[in-house]
Amino acid sequence: MSNAWETTTEDILIVTHRMGKKISGDKCREIHDALDHFQIENEALRANDLEAQTNAAYNEIERQIKKENLL
Repeated sequence: MSNAWETTTEDILIVTHRMGKKISGDKCREIHDALDHFQIENEALRANDLEAQTNAAYNEIERQIKKENLL
């Protein structure tokens, strides 16, 4: 089990693509900077394996993007 999670801009691109959106590199960095990375890490680390951690983190990223109207 991993003991840390770091959200990358690649994670943001994957999540926004999963949401059906295509964004620029600048927009990706803007979203990345606006996210609560501590909360994303907390959600990821509730899971026991890498796949589950990734899914939990991506769900939290998507939740924050929607909540903060970042797209």
